[in-house]
Parts: sequence; C-alpha cells; structure tokens
Amino acid sequence: MNLESFSNELLLDLFEYLPVVYLLRAFYDLNFRFNNLILIHFQRFDLNFRSISQYDFNLICRQYLPAIADCISFLTLSNDDDTPQQIDLFLEHGLTISQFINLKSLSLCDLCCDEIMIKLMLEWKYLVNLTHLTLAGCYLKFDQINAQRLIDSIWNLSKLIYCYLNISFDENNILVPTVMSSSLKYVFIWGIEHCQNEINALFKQTPCLQYFSILLNIDSNDNNDVEYPFLSITKLKLYLSRIQEDRIIKFLQNMPNLYQLIVDICCLDQDYTNAILNGYQWKKIIRNNLPNLHIFRFRMEFQLTNENNREQHIDELINSFQSSFWIKEHNWFIQCHWNSMNSSSSIYLYTLPYSFDDFNFNYSMKFKSTYPNNNNNYMHYNHVHSLKYDMSPIEEVFSSSIQFFNLQTLFVKFPVNDHFWSLIPKFNQLTSLIISINDDNNIQSQLQFLLDHTPCLYSLSFSSCSSSFLPQILPFEFRNKSIRRLDLRGYDQYFNDEQCLILSHSSLGIQCEILFIKIQNYQILLNIVNNMINLRTLIIQCENDKFNETNNDELIVWLKDHLPSTCIISRDLIFYCDIRIWIR
Repeated sequence: MNLESFSNELLLDLFEYLPVVYLLRAFYDLNFRFNNLILIHFQRFDLNFRSISQYDFNLICRQYLPAIADCISFLTLSNDDDTPQQIDLFLEHGLTISQFINLKSLSLCDLCCDEIMIKLMLEWKYLVNLTHLTLAGCYLKFDQINAQRLIDSIWNLSKLIYCYLNISFDENNILVPTVMSSSLKYVFIWGIEHCQNEINALFKQTPCLQYFSILLNIDSNDNNDVEYPFLSITKLKLYLSRIQEDRIIKFLQNMPNLYQLIVDICCLDQDYTNAILNGYQWKKIIRNNLPNLHIFRFRMEFQLTNENNREQHIDELINSFQSSFWIKEHNWFIQCHWNSMNSSSSIYLYTLPYSFDDFNFNYSMKFKSTYPNNNNNYMHYNHVHSLKYDMSPIEEVFSSSIQFFNLQTLFVKFPVNDHFWSLIPKFNQLTSLIISINDDNNIQSQLQFLLDHTPCLYSLSFSSCSSSFLPQILPFEFRNKSIRRLDLRGYDQYFNDEQCLILSHSSLGIQCEILFIKIQNYQILLNIVNNMINLRTLIIQCENDKFNETNNDELIVWLKDHLPSTCIISRDLIFYCDIRIWIR
C-alpha cells in the first residue's frame, strides 16, 4: 500500500504528527492533491516556528512561504532564546506580515526591537481576517506616543476577537485604547498594572467584552470607580497586589452578569497585611453584587502582622467559609496552608479544587480545610502544571494526601526525602526540570533515578549549584534520551576548556540542541560549536567579556570574525551579559 491510496482524511490526520519542515519537504509539489491537502492543513493548524533550527527556518522562508503565505491561517514567530533573532530573519527574507492575507491568528513572542514592532504594527492593519493576536514577553522602549499607537492599532483591527498582551515598556506607559473595538470579546493584559480609571477607559472602548483578565491596582487614592453597568462581561480574572473591600465592591457591582470570577491576590505590603477578605466579606460581595455568579475561584497569599495566636487567626478565617452559603448553596470549599515552623512566613488561602497552574511546596506545611474528610477528590491538584518543591530531607511533613499528576515543569531542591516520591506519583508529562542542590549527598543516584522516569523531558536546568560540589554533580554522567536543552548557568563558576570538552562528548552533550553555559574565555566557545554536533542554539556568558554600552561590542565583533557567517549573533537586549548565537 502506498500513501496515494490513503484517503484525504487519513493523510490530514497523518500531517498533524509531522514537523512542518518534514511535511513540506516530503509532500509539497509532489502533485496537485498533496499540495491541496497541505494548504488545507495550514488552514487548520498553527505554523509554529518556535524551537526550529535556523537551517530549516531559512529553507521554509526561501522555498515555501512565498508560495503558500496566502493560505496560512495561524502563524507564530519568536525571538526567544531557542530561536534568537528569528523575527528579524523572517523580515530579512523579504517576507511581510501583510502577505498572509488570510491569517486568522498571529503570535509574536519575545520581540524587543522597537523598529520591528513599529514595522509589524503598520502591516497588521492589512490582515482583514485576523481574529486572534498574541504579543508575549515583549519588552519595548516606546515613549507614550508609540505605546498609544500600538494599542490603538490593535483595537482598530475590525475582526479581532481575542487579544493577549504581555508587554513591558521602558517608560511607565499603560495599555488603554483611544479608539473603539466593536469585535473584541476576550482581552488578557499582563506585565503592566492598571488602576480603575484606566480600566474604565478600556471598558468604554471595548463594548462587547466578555472575558477580561488584568493586573489590577486597587488603590485607595484612585477615586475613579467603574462608572456604569458593564453587562457584557461574564468572565473576569483579576491579579491584585493590594486589596480593599470597598474598592472590590465598587469594581464588581457594575458587572451583574458575571458568571465566573477568578481572583489571584498576593498581599504582602506592610500597609495591607490585615486587609484579608474573609468568608463573611466575600459572601456579602457576592450576595449583593453578583447574582449570576456560578464559578468562584481565588488564591490569596498574605502575612499576619500580629503573629501571636497565629493558628487561632487561621481557624477564625477558615470558619468564616463554613456557612451554608459556601458549603450547601454553592458547594464551594477552601483550604489554607502555612509553614508550621516559621511564624513569619506567608499563609496561602484558596478554593478547592485548586485551579491555578502553579504551586509551591517549600516547607513543613500544615493544612486546614472546609472540605469533608471523606472526599479526597479535592486533594488531587490536576490543574497544577508547575511545581516548586523546596524542602530539606530532614523537615517534618504533616500528613496530606495532596498529589500532582499533570506536572510539566518541576523545580526541586536536592537531596529529597521519601515524601517527594509520594507527592508526585508519575513524571510522564514532565518536559522541564530545574534542580537546585543543597549538598552532594546521594545526589547522583537520586537525580538519575528521576531522569530514568521522565520519558518526555526536554529541558534540564541547574538553578543553584555551589562549586564546592564539583565535579561530583556536573551533568557529564547523567543519562536521558529525550533531553535536548541544557541550562548550566546555575553553577557558580565559569566552565573551562577541559570541562566543556568532557561535556561535548557526554551523552547529554552529544544530543544537546540548545545550551546555556558560562565559560572562562572566547576560545572555549569555538570548541563548543565545533564539538557539539547537534547544537543549534548557544547562549553564553563569558568571564572576560568587557561589554560597555558606550564602546564597540568587542566580543560580538570577535565572534563574527571567528564563527561561520551563517551564525546569527546578538547580545540580549535585556540581559546584557548573555550572548545569543543561532548556529544552524
């Protein structure tokens, strides 16, 4: 049986499992049928260039994109550490965003060049079918005029429904449009804290808004409340660094159709340590202002100013969520945990089941909750994808049935105790592992055991490792067939030539495609590039780097003279000590 005998539906299913470069190389221009199926595929799935090699990216930009650009529906470009300067390279090929006339979704990640952002925002006005726009991890030095042009150009997109903005500006600019969007329904703004008067202005310019997420600064000095009922909003997610009951009430009282409310509060400012909303206060807010609320999730991190009778205060807080309003009427349960050994540490209060993406398990934790003791379903934290486990192996752990089954990212401090293995029954979904090391006792065997049980692990990072533990814990002897990304910057030393040579011949070094490392001198870098045969991206910090913003960048000049001309070399615009090289 040959491929041409397969049905169109079966071939389209097969295409979903192939990387874009393999798909185009294998099937494009074979015949009219395969060309048509490839175009159908790209109308349904994202053309995502994150984690692609420079060679493959150049190939696609030269040979395929000009011919199929008008058939692409979803496009993702990224300048992150895996693919540095990718968006620049895309433009150098003579490609423009406006060529993708049928584009429905555009994602731009880690773009930190003002000139390129201005160029792109002038082009996306021609994307008349664009419904989804994502700007993630972008750091710009825009003044207020250009920042305003950026946000207005987005609100001017006539069919835009979804917008995710994670942007930081050099100046204290805000993201408030001066033009109205009649299409936007889902808006997520991250990276910049907005006051209520700024939210008012945004609401006015987004009359169809249904789902809104933002960093909200509820400040008692801000007297501009939400000015009129905003009936279209049914889902709201708030991140707050300060909280006051009267301000929350004034903000929510004009959203009577709210169906889902998620609140994430980190309230650690000294002036606000007592401003914790208890169950009685939340009940009053919901009863009086949110008659249609069905889903309510919150997480609050706080401290107690008066640490005397700490557990008594916690018991009083938990009891405020024990009424029939919480337990019988809504079936809403809460849980509180804190460090039983440290009276000045943070206290965490949250609804069950735990619905947030991350969780910190970093001390001798004690738990109290309102859920029935015979109900263990709430103790499975299935929404948690990122866990930080920071415990000493000798610390006491209070009895708890908490377990994490769906972890994708794990930060763990070694050595670990037996509790760690019961907390995480399986690691089959783990793709990123960040380790910190307290001492070298039993480290190698524990870490290798963990690596043996992570079949999908892609990235291994060392976060904090003292040079006193070397060479026992260098990653030369560890094995894991799936790892392709190594970050060794957590070692508090610069690697010498001999260590880098050993690394390049180790199992992890041979299969490594993306490497972060601190080295003693320039010459070592050349040896790394020559010896690590699968390396496509290298991020280095060099001990003898003499970078000064006022002078020529001697290291960049030297690298361009000594590395192949195909290498794309740049200094990170945010973290100046990082040199980023997209090799192949």
